[in-house]
Amino acid sequence: MAAARARQAQLVKPPGSLGRLEDLAVWLAGVTGSERPTLHARVVVAAADHGVAAQGVSAYPQAVTAQMLATFASGRGAVSTLAGAVGAELVLVDAGVAGGSQGIDCVRLGIGPSRDLSLEPALTVGEVALAVDAGRDLAARAAADGITVLAGGEMGIANTTPATCLAAVLTGRAVADLVGAGTGLDDAGIARKRAVCERALELHADAARGPLHALRRVGGGEHGLGYVCDGLIATAAAAVAAGIEPDLRPRLLAGHRSPEPAHGVLLDHLGLEPVLDLGLRLGEGSGATAALAVLRLALATHDGMATFAEAGVSGSSR
Repeated sequence: MAAARARQAQLVKPPGSLGRLEDLAVWLAGVTGSERPTLHARVVVAAADHGVAAQGVSAYPQAVTAQMLATFASGRGAVSTLAGAVGAELVLVDAGVAGGSQGIDCVRLGIGPSRDLSLEPALTVGEVALAVDAGRDLAARAAADGITVLAGGEMGIANTTPATCLAAVLTGRAVADLVGAGTGLDDAGIARKRAVCERALELHADAARGPLHALRRVGGGEHGLGYVCDGLIATAAAAVAAGIEPDLRPRLLAGHRSPEPAHGVLLDHLGLEPVLDLGLRLGEGSGATAALAVLRLALATHDGMATFAEAGVSGSSR
């Protein structure tokens, strides 16, 4: 990072004039260990269903999860088209899809949908271990394949409910401050979702201590992946990961800021400044993938611009 900062100071521009683009290039230099890093990106979208959907906390039926996973695989989903546009690979993960993923090109974890967190723990101890190990394996595979940046996304009907519960447990904030509309709930739906979250947190209050216990009690199978975080669900996953391994925090980048109230709280909790703030609330890794375009521009200037000496331009005398 120090070498990358030194290079930025020599490029033909006033110091700091490219703003966040300079910081992003320096960040990736630190992540990769290279003064002039390259971007080889892979977007990992983990899909899972949640038993809490039975409580009416989503505007969409649970069957949509499997249908959207198939759409991503066809190349016609939002994250599919965005990944293609920014030159990123796309890997899909079945982390507990109720409708199954037969015929879909994806990684299968071999676990089922999470249980209704308002009535019982969402996952078993074994399922948590399997999901976290799968996340580590996917990251290791990416590194072996020469990937320099992973972007984490998700798909799962009702998944903002467990993510909001995780945000409450991890940050200590009241659920009333965190519950949002998700994919489009009306006021009555938001009130119902808030009540479900409050019931779940009361049920698991004594047991959901520490990030892994919180994940088992009020989480879901898609948590556990990502360097460039997407919205609420992926950032809740990053907060769990950082709670387990604090040294991960400097390697995290917030792709964007979601309108979901809990997302901003989690970003503050992790000390992350989002790259984009476009009002995106789709999920799927769409915001994180869009941020890869900005990261690619940052690296283009960092590597491609001339230094003052190379260009024969007089530098600042100050």
